Amino acid sequence: MAYTVAQNTSFLTIASILQKVISFFYFIFVARMINVENTGVYFFAISFTTIFTVVADFGMGPVLTRETARFPDRAPQYFNTVFWTKIMFGFAAYALIILCVNVLNYPVNTKLLIYLSGITMFFDNLTTSFNSIFRAKKNLMFESITIIAAQFTTLVIGTLALLSHWPLFWLIIAYTIPSFLTVIYMAVALKKVYAITIRFIWNSRVFKIFLATALPFALAGIIGRLYSYSDSLLMSKMLTAKELGWWSVPYKITFAFQFIPVALSASVYPVFSGLFLTDKTAIASLFEKSWRYLFAIIFPLAFGLIAIADPVIRHIFGAQYEPSITAMRILLVSLIFGFLALITGALLNGTNKQKIQTSLISVALALNIGLNLWLLPEFGINGAAISALVSNMLLCIAGFYFSLRQVPIQVKNILVSLQQTLWPAVGMGIVVYLLSFKIHYLVTIVVGGTMYIGLLYYTQVINKELIVTVMEKIKLKKRVV
Repeated sequence: MAYTVAQNTSFLTIASILQKVISFFYFIFVARMINVENTGVYFFAISFTTIFTVVADFGMGPVLTRETARFPDRAPQYFNTVFWTKIMFGFAAYALIILCVNVLNYPVNTKLLIYLSGITMFFDNLTTSFNSIFRAKKNLMFESITIIAAQFTTLVIGTLALLSHWPLFWLIIAYTIPSFLTVIYMAVALKKVYAITIRFIWNSRVFKIFLATALPFALAGIIGRLYSYSDSLLMSKMLTAKELGWWSVPYKITFAFQFIPVALSASVYPVFSGLFLTDKTAIASLFEKSWRYLFAIIFPLAFGLIAIADPVIRHIFGAQYEPSITAMRILLVSLIFGFLALITGALLNGTNKQKIQTSLISVALALNIGLNLWLLPEFGINGAAISALVSNMLLCIAGFYFSLRQVPIQVKNILVSLQQTLWPAVGMGIVVYLLSFKIHYLVTIVVGGTMYIGLLYYTQVINKELIVTVMEKIKLKKRVV
């Protein structure tokens, strides 16, 4: 059972949209039910343990996907070797969490939340083993199901805890329970669909080969997580819990949209890997299509939200989060480069240039930490947002440069797509910003969306031929059903 890139992207995109929608409204509920300081502690506990997920995985996930895509008949042996390796590494990662928490001497309540979040990390790490096999088989349907189910379960447990005024640690348990249930579900699904079961098969030769191959992925993953969460770590020591709470809002809003490039990169990565052995021109074409797809989404998203950042923060999260507004606008610009960098990273990893990708993330991490140490004392969370913007720009531009050296990407095609989508988004953002002073911001969203679609039609991104093609596909699906 295999699906196309478009189908898999649709599965994961739809699932991620539903998951992010549920997660977003749940976070709003959490932020309004508990004070800003507790929001900061809750956000930091999850962020802290997320860093150690890559230690538990140690780069085995991408390698398992890549090698299984290339040698499908070896899937059972590869899966079980990686699964048991992840269990060992998972225990090691949890021990490392305990060590770091105590060395950094966080408050007792913060430690408890981190310990519980570490258990969630352990189960999530095992889930990625199953996801890797399904991704290699070009089947993202089951991963998509678990994304929605897990978030809905978290919503139910967390809402019950908030309404019942249970201790703060129950908000972490709300993630741990569905994480465990996901492992059980994926094990059953893998056995039923591909007849691959969990058995104590641990091939030392496969382990050594995978470990050597995974090392660049592991380093890239560890550095990548530090890159994503180093600002939170530094803020936990340099700023107050209230400032962490302020930071959590723009971070959560911008992170909510990461599913778009993540879903796309998850779909194109195994395709990049497979085509690397046969057709580099096809890789270039897929890369160009991926960036064109992201241009059309991220530009209106970023500029539209920049325009209405003020009313969104004030009306949705409350006046206590007003200091988040400027940071949110900066992070939205950073999001543009972050979106595109995920695809360049997928290309470099898929073409056996993971060492280059690791080096790029290392440089971006060093720059990010340096800028945070310089800017945090003076500008607070706005300094962290500026650091993220500069380092994401570096990662995107450098990643694109090295991608050009691997495959014959047509820069002209990229530039055409850029100009067809950028100026309509900027124009839409300006109009929405001006209207937001006169009418409700929700109305401006409708006006801005309509305007953007009209401008895309004017620039020929959307045309009659495309509309007819889409309508024909919809009619065909209806006839098939």
